[in-house]
Amino acid sequence: MDPVFLKLSEKGSWLGSYSNAFSVTVGKLITFGESNMNHSSRISQLRSMLDESSGEILIVSNLTNIRYLTGFTGSAGLLIVSSNRHNSAVPALLLTDGRYQEQSARETKECQQFLDIFIGSPERQIESAVKFIGSSTKTMIDPYTTTVAQFNKWTDSLGNRPLESEVGIETLRRIKDSDEIELIRKASRIADKALIETLPQLLHSPTEVEFAAELDYNMRKLGAEGPSFETIVASGENSAMPHARPTLKTIREGEVVVIDFGATVEGYHSDCTRTYYLASQAPAEFDRAYNAVSEAQHLGCQAAAKEVEISRIDKTCRETLDSYGMLELFTHGTGHGVGLEIHELPWVSSGNSIPLEQGDVITVEPGVYLEGKFGIRIEDTLAINQDSFEQLTQIAKSPYLA
Repeated sequence: MDPVFLKLSEKGSWLGSYSNAFSVTVGKLITFGESNMNHSSRISQLRSMLDESSGEILIVSNLTNIRYLTGFTGSAGLLIVSSNRHNSAVPALLLTDGRYQEQSARETKECQQFLDIFIGSPERQIESAVKFIGSSTKTMIDPYTTTVAQFNKWTDSLGNRPLESEVGIETLRRIKDSDEIELIRKASRIADKALIETLPQLLHSPTEVEFAAELDYNMRKLGAEGPSFETIVASGENSAMPHARPTLKTIREGEVVVIDFGATVEGYHSDCTRTYYLASQAPAEFDRAYNAVSEAQHLGCQAAAKEVEISRIDKTCRETLDSYGMLELFTHGTGHGVGLEIHELPWVSSGNSIPLEQGDVITVEPGVYLEGKFGIRIEDTLAINQDSFEQLTQIAKSPYLA
């Protein structure tokens, strides 16, 4: 492949399919207390799942799941949800402390007909929860997010041992509706534009930490709540570590730079990785490795479609890298779901034979890593639709900066 160099003065060419991105508006970000999400419907869906289980009550302690079901974003809370079989005055009870009295009322306004809110100390919250649960002996709790101490506390308070939950809220979260996908789309556009504004800094030999900080600042300036995760900026030999943390190392001409980054909008994340070579000429070893990863990532994305087994994406990426003799240099998973958490269902791996569904949002991110030399990873976030997929991360993939 003849290399195509991105001139740092030619910003318009960096954005792939939306080359007019400098005029793209991110859109009105939702302000505190507002939400377009249909939380009432989510609570109803969860209650239907409870009806089909052996339990009558579900104790939800995972704050991300509480946010998904109610809109509440506080740092402390519990949610008790009843099945339709349980004789409770309202379907759900949200419990939190006095710091969030006003916030909880504002953020859960859309589902207030499904929800009571109790404000009090942790001890009083448990008392209120036990009263809501009543005499039910079929209370379920999530074993993956509940500590032993919490489990023992509930056992003592309820007077019986909670059941291991058969209901996975994460399975509800997996399929995104149009409002959720729009937030991930906005987060992706913010992240793309922020990287475009930050890339020229590579000409001034910043440290990895400095470049990461500037990128994070630009994402916030453009409307993000913050980065999706600790931004990865890894140069030179550091780029051979898939999840290297930014260091005080100076990024120099003639080095590879891997940038793994994302923005968060209303709790929803984007995820993207680009790899650059900082010189007017790249060595043949880099060029061949980049071509291998680029082809694997492109074909992996093209394999993504509704009703396709997820393992096919992983298999496509790995078979492509194997054809270059580089399979053993691919040392991590091929992708993951993205939403309210940066890593969530579904997992893009060889062992996942479930089919993709419309509304899945996944990443495809093959890479190769040559210890002591350099690493290369290319990653995009895709939303699966009726026909194929929408690539939400759009920044161009040419690795050559000059």
